[in-house]
Amino acid sequence: MRKKLYFLMGFFSIIFTFLIFNNITVSAATAISASDFDDGITNWRASGNNQIAEIPIANNLKLGYAFGLASNTSNQIPSSYLTSGPDSSITNNSVAAGMNLYFSKMNIFLDDGGNYISSVFQGSNSASNATTLNQQNVSTTSPRFMISPENSTSLNGRTGSAFSILGSPDSYGSTGNAGMTSKHFYIGSDKNGNPAYKIVGNFSRTNNSGYKNGTYNMEIELLLRASPSNSAIVQREMYVKNTASTDASFVTLFGEDTKLGSSNNGISNDHVPIWDLGNKQGLYIQDIYSSKEYRLMTTNQLPDGFDSYNGQAMSTNWTSGLSGGVPSGTGAEVNDNPKGTQLTASAVDSSYILKWNEKTLKPNETAHFGSTMGVTAKPYSIPTPTKTYTNETRSDGTNRVGDKLKFSLKLVNNGYGAKWNSQQIVDQIPKGLQIDTSSITRSYNGTAASQPDPTDYDSTTRKLTVPMPFQLTDDQYETVTFEATLTNDALSNLNESGNLVNSAEFLGSDYMVSPTIIDTFNASVDIPVQAADFNSSFTKQVKNISNNEDYQNSTTGKKGDKIGYLITYSVAPSSKDYLVSATTINDEVPSGLEVDLSSIQAKGTTGDWYNQTWGMNVGAVGPIKAGQNVQLRFEATVTANSAGTITNNAYITNVKTSAGQTYSKVLTNDADLNVQNVNTFLSVPNLIDFGSTNVYGKAKTLTNVKTNGELIVSHPNSNNFNVNVSYDNDDATSQLKTTDGKTLPSDDSGLIFIKQRTSSSDDVGTWQPISPTGTPIQTSDFAGNQQSLQLTNYVGVNNWKLKLAPTVETGSYSGTLTWTMSESV
Repeated sequence: MRKKLYFLMGFFSIIFTFLIFNNITVSAATAISASDFDDGITNWRASGNNQIAEIPIANNLKLGYAFGLASNTSNQIPSSYLTSGPDSSITNNSVAAGMNLYFSKMNIFLDDGGNYISSVFQGSNSASNATTLNQQNVSTTSPRFMISPENSTSLNGRTGSAFSILGSPDSYGSTGNAGMTSKHFYIGSDKNGNPAYKIVGNFSRTNNSGYKNGTYNMEIELLLRASPSNSAIVQREMYVKNTASTDASFVTLFGEDTKLGSSNNGISNDHVPIWDLGNKQGLYIQDIYSSKEYRLMTTNQLPDGFDSYNGQAMSTNWTSGLSGGVPSGTGAEVNDNPKGTQLTASAVDSSYILKWNEKTLKPNETAHFGSTMGVTAKPYSIPTPTKTYTNETRSDGTNRVGDKLKFSLKLVNNGYGAKWNSQQIVDQIPKGLQIDTSSITRSYNGTAASQPDPTDYDSTTRKLTVPMPFQLTDDQYETVTFEATLTNDALSNLNESGNLVNSAEFLGSDYMVSPTIIDTFNASVDIPVQAADFNSSFTKQVKNISNNEDYQNSTTGKKGDKIGYLITYSVAPSSKDYLVSATTINDEVPSGLEVDLSSIQAKGTTGDWYNQTWGMNVGAVGPIKAGQNVQLRFEATVTANSAGTITNNAYITNVKTSAGQTYSKVLTNDADLNVQNVNTFLSVPNLIDFGSTNVYGKAKTLTNVKTNGELIVSHPNSNNFNVNVSYDNDDATSQLKTTDGKTLPSDDSGLIFIKQRTSSSDDVGTWQPISPTGTPIQTSDFAGNQQSLQLTNYVGVNNWKLKLAPTVETGSYSGTLTWTMSESV
């Protein structure tokens, strides 16, 4: 079997303000409890002292997070701080002094070999007395979370002291912003065992006519926790409960003064430009500190993420970066900038602002707000996965049994000077979702790649495993999409919150740091599901008649076997609504099966079977009342000459219910026939891409950056076997060459190499030249009795090498690899 292999070469200012003070009133505070907000964590415990948590990135680099101080007087992070931190002031009432706000600050930083690397502007971590920790000097110039009336237009601007959630209880008369009081600090952990920290307190503000900052009475939770994706990302969150007796309307803001590095030796650290991440998802900064290159990014890629964002020059008005300089303004997102668009000038003291659109809370209602923050150093990858869905049946925000959902699984490398060698995406499809295998797509950086093989979905284990043999550099991404229908099983598989949970894993390795270690990142999506008044089911079953089987979801067979299929559409006896009509029930039988037309029979709601001599299309359907069903059955002979899985499902179109609901097309489950007794390649790669390069008269070795297509074999007999790949650089019919006949010279060591494994694709492997007679992809045998053996991980990114001689000529080269199987002796 031959397939072509392609090679491609080719601020500081003085502000005077005049304030008009109102009478100040402070309402009664509510008692604080760790369980006041449903944040998903149940093991909270109170603490009077902070601690720090760290997420490993690679080697000695970690992303840390804490409330308050996280380093000692030498800017070091002792390991003891992981259980008992240095800051006992985090629940102190905050104090405002000019642009500074003290205490209870979120602190996200890098631990680079024990060295504390700040990601935001702050004063020295220690007091002038070198033996005394200065606990208050953490992110002093950043107000962090703020709330404001949407129409606040005061010339005094949105200052930290007047608008921050933290406020200044001891000096609130000047602004009306008492802020958070009765603070409690809690420590807990998430489902992955990562520490989580929160500060909960009462919040009050009385509108000051000089600032127009609004009157509010609330309870607030400020929360720090690791991203559930396993990526080096921290989520900064806020829960707000309206404890007033009237509605509360406000926009939420988040302001931060940027800087990279823990020292201000050299003002450039506080004057880093801010750049757009692109795709309306947030912003980033990057800088060099102590000869190392660092990057900070903040995104809206989490539930209840921000709506607007912008970079801005440091100012007392934290909404200066929004249009009109007011909370109702928009930010850089309206421009839909490409990645790398500069948002602040290079010579200004930079900051950024995030904004969530106006929210109105009735008394005792709660809202949630969040953003992510990641900090990394060059050349580490930050693989960031997401899983989302859209309802293609209805747009009212509900999901009901029978609805068709479209899922998108995406991983982007938010690294810095990084290369991520992706391997595969694994999606565990829960009961209650019927996947349409024909809808599965795969793309690389927005460009469609070869479509996944149908065998990538195992209907028995309900697991979708899609090989993703691509190399993702900074900001590049990979995506898998598919459609699925909600079935009645969803209602019996909901979690305590009433959601059907669909989780996926994204596997790969950081080529620049640990290329032989496979890491796994996670993403999940909660799907709230409601029972439909129309309760129906649509199934397809298969049996091997030659083996005297009963109907089931899958079976095996060989060429010549007779196979039976049964299709059933039923309306449950408990269904409130019924099927009024449908256009047809039909089945487009795939190749490898020859239908016996005389065997096609249909059964109506009366229970009588009749021959359907005209073919598979049953014509008009309905009505089908509660407790009734219709069926279609037929027989077919296996004609496939090669092994593999023949997946088949039926469909019903234009279903109309008695309540007026319409479903354009509904599919049955997949009925799988596994064809045996042929040793063959079900799929081989059609592109091994080595990218492009300049040789400049020097020898160079390239590794592949992408593999398009999958390697899947069928070996149903019981003998062990080998899989080999061969290449002959002397054969004019297969050698790498350009369209005008230029070829690639090779030496005695070979031209093309494969990473040969010992017994598993997870092995480190050794580089072996591909010979004309064939090179095994694994030294030990593969076991026999394999109907569909997925081997794409053996031939993915960084599994091939090409040695270029100094004399190689410019051009686009393509050639042919040959794949063979051999029986073990």
